[in-house]
Amino acid sequence: MSKQFKRLVIGLAAILAAAPAFSAPVLRQNIVVIDSVVTVGDMFDNAGRLAEQGLFMAPAPGTKGQVSLESIRLAASKAGFTEFENPGFSNVSVERSGIRVDANVLNTLIAEDLSARGLLPTGVNLNTRFDKQPGELYAAQTDNPITLQSLRYIPGSNRFTARFKIAGQSRYADYSGRLDFSVSTPHLTRSLPAGTILQSSDFIMRDVALQSAQAQNAPDLDQLVGRQLLRQLREGTPVRFNDVADPILISRNDIVTLYLKTGALTLTVKGQALADASQGQVVSVLNLLSNRVVQGIAINPGTVEIQSNSNRVASL
Repeated sequence: MSKQFKRLVIGLAAILAAAPAFSAPVLRQNIVVIDSVVTVGDMFDNAGRLAEQGLFMAPAPGTKGQVSLESIRLAASKAGFTEFENPGFSNVSVERSGIRVDANVLNTLIAEDLSARGLLPTGVNLNTRFDKQPGELYAAQTDNPITLQSLRYIPGSNRFTARFKIAGQSRYADYSGRLDFSVSTPHLTRSLPAGTILQSSDFIMRDVALQSAQAQNAPDLDQLVGRQLLRQLREGTPVRFNDVADPILISRNDIVTLYLKTGALTLTVKGQALADASQGQVVSVLNLLSNRVVQGIAINPGTVEIQSNSNRVASL
C-alpha cells in the first residue's frame, strides 16, 4: 500500500468518524391528532422528509384507540422505512381531538335558521327540547364543524325535525322534538315596599313562555329603572307597567316654593300642594299668601314653576 493511498484511507475514516450519526425515527407512546389521517410525523420524532406521509386512518373525532407495534411496523414499511427506535412500547395510544356537539350548539343553529327566515323575532328566546338528547358526539376541528342541513318547522306547531352534518362523522345526525319560545322579563330580587325607586340591582331577568300572560306587553328593564313602585311587591314577582309610575317629586300637603320667572324678574312664594305630582306633571297649589289656588309644573322636589304670562302673574 502506497503512502499516498494510506493517507487517503486514514483521512476518509477521520471524516466518517467526525460526521454525525444518522438519527432514526423514534416511536411516540401517546399522540393526539386533529386530521383524519395519522402521519409519520405524528407517530415518530425525527421523521424527516417522511413526516407528511400518511400511515393509517385516525379514530373518529373525540375518541382514542390503541395501535399495536406490529401494525406500526407494517404501516412504516409501506411508507418507505423499516428502521425506527422503540423505547419499549408494545402499542401506541392515538387520540383524535374534536369539538363537543351538545344540545346548546344544536339549539343555536336552529335559532339562527329560524331568525334568518323571520320566524324568531328579536328579543324572543328559543329552547329546543329534543326527544332524544345528543350523546357523546364530537365534530372534527374544521371551519364548519356542524352544519344544519334541513329544518322542518311549521309556525303554530311546536314540533320540529332537523338534520345536521357533523364534520368527521360518516352519518347525518337526525333529531326531532319541540321548540319552546320565551322572552326575558324583569323579576324582583327582593321584596320591596311601595314608593321604592327601582334600580337595576333590584331585578333579575327570567324567561317566561311567549304565550303566557306575563309575557304580554312585559316592560324592558330600562323602562323600570328609575321609576317608583305603586304597591308593595314580593321577591320573585314580575314587575308590570301598572306596578310603577314616575317618581313622586311632590306629595299632597307638601309645602313647596312657587316661582314665576318673566324676563329678568323672578317671583317666589310659598304654597301647599293639593295633590301628588311627578316630574313634569301639572299640580294644583294653594298660594299661602293670597289664599288662591294656582297650577304649575313640578320640576324638582319642593319646587313648582308657574308659566310666564300676565294671567298667571295676576292669579298669584
